[in-house]
Amino acid sequence: MMYRFEDYLLEFSDESLMLFEKHRQKSWFSYEIGGQLFAKFNANVVRIEKATITKGKSRRSRFGFWPDRIAENADIQNLFNQDLHYVGDWHTHPEMHPSPSITDKTKMLGIFRLSEHMLENMLLVIVGIAPFPEGLFVGGVRLTGIKQLTTSYNNK
Repeated sequence: MMYRFEDYLLEFSDESLMLFEKHRQKSWFSYEIGGQLFAKFNANVVRIEKATITKGKSRRSRFGFWPDRIAENADIQNLFNQDLHYVGDWHTHPEMHPSPSITDKTKMLGIFRLSEHMLENMLLVIVGIAPFPEGLFVGGVRLTGIKQLTTSYNNK
């Protein structure tokens, strides 16, 4: 699955899409879950090679996910040693067609501001209940806000 964002294409590995699919909140008893996105860069393509699930002392509820930032920082370091770069976060929402809440926007803009990176954009992915791509919100994060990305003509 590919998305267009300005001058580059964003591609998701099958592994990351399978992780998103596995954790969709399909029942009333499903809690939100999430993690981080790690990519490799090639010319004008950013490929999400790995999506993680944040472990440690993360807390979950039906309508919320509070990741353990210490565990996330450990993942960033470990995966950077494997040539994978942290580019953003993902989590689930119990809605068909997800969109970021005010809390999501505030958290991601804060992460963008406080992270040590050289990225023009970071990513926010929200996994909803509907099948993909309709059940997937993919947003580019900048200091000016979060812009929803559109799927490219080149989808699988």
